[in-house]
Amino acid sequence: MFGSIREFLNKSPWLGWVLAGILLAVSIFMLVKGQGGTDPYNPITMTRGQMDKELRRKGVKLDVSEGITNPKTGKPTGFLFNKTEWDEMIARINQEKEDAKRNKGAIVPAGKAPPVQDK
Repeated sequence: MFGSIREFLNKSPWLGWVLAGILLAVSIFMLVKGQGGTDPYNPITMTRGQMDKELRRKGVKLDVSEGITNPKTGKPTGFLFNKTEWDEMIARINQEKEDAKRNKGAIVPAGKAPPVQDK
């Protein structure tokens, strides 16, 4: 089998050069495409604390459809992989922000916890 391929390429060497050029073009394309990183949904790696801090920095009520700002693109495309966990985190932070606004200016005596409200 390999002998017949070798004989064929010896008869028409231009075909070997065309095949080599195509393989080179494909490998260059894959190299450039792999390093481009233009996908706005590239994974963002950060600790849970960094993510929590980033979400709390936003002064407005958080929306579950808007993620953390991706530093590469500047767009809010960063989400947890687990949607249920993401939704719970956003709801918790929004609730804590509401509680903080409601209790703003309240003086809590040292050593006493603020009153707990039942849901």
